[in-house]
Amino acid sequence: MSRQRILIIGGVAGGATCAVRIRRLYEHCEIIIFEMGSYVSFANCGLPYFIGDVIVGEEKLLVATPALFENRFNIRVCTDTQVLSIDKENQKITVLDLASKVERVENYDALVLSTGSQSVWPNIDGLDLPGVHVLRTIPDSRKIKAQLDNIHRALVMGAGYLGLELAENLYKRDIQVTVLQSSDQVMPTLDKEMATFVANHLKKHGLELKLS
Repeated sequence: MSRQRILIIGGVAGGATCAVRIRRLYEHCEIIIFEMGSYVSFANCGLPYFIGDVIVGEEKLLVATPALFENRFNIRVCTDTQVLSIDKENQKITVLDLASKVERVENYDALVLSTGSQSVWPNIDGLDLPGVHVLRTIPDSRKIKAQLDNIHRALVMGAGYLGLELAENLYKRDIQVTVLQSSDQVMPTLDKEMATFVANHLKKHGLELKLS
């Protein structure tokens, strides 16, 4: 009997954790992770602190590398690889190697989808202008960091954990920061009383908040 082949789409947080858990439960199955980006299992919560030079060196953001997955867990990782389609009936996926532009078909016995979330872009003009960035990946943080010496004011859209951490690190670089949030409080996952405490602390230290 051939061993089970498990494919995982997405390898940053959930996908990487899932792969290691599967390996611990099923020692002999084949596990392959497909990740469209260049990195797997990196600390995205550390991106603002890399931008602010609290974390020095991109390598310190990496929780694990493809080589570690291969050597320690016998899990193959395909980075810079986009999954183009899923054929559920025949249990196949079509993937594209972004470097070589070569497509191939991979069979599976089980398929895990761990593609993560997407940034929400507002429906406004000007999002394609220079100086407009999204912060989700290490390359994103690299682009933002490269511009810091030339800016004096910054607008951060989103007052969740990542947005406020970014605002903090920009502020510590002597940049005037305004934080924009669609809801009526910062950190929407907090209760109103705690969110008000956080907002007052931010204002006390000179950050401008634009809520609702």
